[in-house]
Amino acid sequence: MSRSKDKGPGYVGLVNNRKASFDELSNALSGLRVQVILNYFNQPQALDALLSNKPILAKLAWDRILMLDEVGRARIKVNDKELIEAIRAHPLFLRNGVFDERFYAYMLRNNLGLEPRTFEEIFRENLLLKKMSERLTSDIKISDEEILTEYKKELEKIKISYILLEPKDYTSDIRIDENAAREFYDKNKSSLIVKSGLKGALPDRQATFEESKDSIDKHLKEIEAKKAMKPLSEKIYAELAKKIASSGKTFEKASSEAGYKMNDADFFSVNDKVEALGDVPMIVAAASTLKDFELSKPLEINKGFIIFEVVGRKPADEEAFKKDKEEYSKKALEKRSNIRMEGWLRGLEEKAKLAIKLEDIDKHYKQ
Repeated sequence: MSRSKDKGPGYVGLVNNRKASFDELSNALSGLRVQVILNYFNQPQALDALLSNKPILAKLAWDRILMLDEVGRARIKVNDKELIEAIRAHPLFLRNGVFDERFYAYMLRNNLGLEPRTFEEIFRENLLLKKMSERLTSDIKISDEEILTEYKKELEKIKISYILLEPKDYTSDIRIDENAAREFYDKNKSSLIVKSGLKGALPDRQATFEESKDSIDKHLKEIEAKKAMKPLSEKIYAELAKKIASSGKTFEKASSEAGYKMNDADFFSVNDKVEALGDVPMIVAAASTLKDFELSKPLEINKGFIIFEVVGRKPADEEAFKKDKEEYSKKALEKRSNIRMEGWLRGLEEKAKLAIKLEDIDKHYKQ
C-alpha cells in the first residue's frame, strides 16, 4: 500500500500522537485476514463476504492497530509455550482430533500464503488481543435475574401487527446521475459478478458497467428513498397515534383509514426467521419495551421502516430455564463483555485521528 495517486497523506492516521504508516495498515490487514480465516474457515459464505469487502476490512484493520497499540502499552505478553499450544489446538489444523504437522504446513503455504514465522507472530497478536479482552472484562458478574432476563428475551415469542414502509415503493420520482452510478460501479465492481450458471460454460466473470447499470440504479434509488423515509415514517406514526388516542380506534382501523396496508406476523422469537421482516432481533428488542397493543415508534430495519404493535405473547418456559441456566449464563456474560469491549474500542477511535477515508481504501493500493 502507498499514498494515493493524488498525493494524499503519507500516513494512515495518528495513534497516541504517532503516525501509523501504510505499512502498518498493510500488516494489520494481513493479520486481520488470517484472523477471519481462522474464525470462519467452516463458514465459506461468511468468509467470502468479509474478505471481499475492502472498506470493512480496512476499518477492522485500523481497529486492530489501535488495540495492539494498547496491548503494547499494557505490557501484555504471550510466551512461546502458550503460542505453540494454541496453534496445535486450533480446529483448522486438526485431523481426527490431532494436530497434523503436514496439513499445517500445507495450509500456511497454499491457503494463507505465509511463512511459519510470520503466521506465528500474527497468531501471537490474536492471543494478545484475547488476553487484553479477558483483562478488561474479568470483573463482570451476572446475576440470576439478568440470566433469566436473557433467557426470556431469547425464547419468549411475540405476535405483531405492522405496517412496513419499503424504499422500493418510494423510488418513482428519484433520478440517479450516471456519474454517481459509475462511481458506485468503480468502488464495487469486484463484487458485481455475472454467473455462468451452466456446467462447462465460461467461468463466472466481473460484470461490465452496462450490465450492472440497471441494478446499480435500482440500488441507489432505494438508498436515496430510505434517507427520505425517516421523516415520512415519523409523520405517519404521529398521524396514526393521534387517530388511536383521539377516537379510540384500533391500529388496524387507523391504518386502513389512512391508506396503509396492515400485515400480521405470527408468533416468533429472536431466533426465528421471518422472511417478510428480516431484522427479527431488532424488532424483538423493541417489542420488549412495549406494552401489548402499544404502538411502536418507527423502527429502521434493512427492509425499510416498520411501525407495529404486539398483539400476543407466549412466555418462555421458566421450568426449562433450570436446565439451560449455565448456557444462558455464558450468553449473558458474553453479551455484557462485548458491550464493554465495544465501548473501550469506541474510546480508542475517538482519541485516534484518521488521515485517510477508509471507505476509499482502494485508492491507496499500489497499482
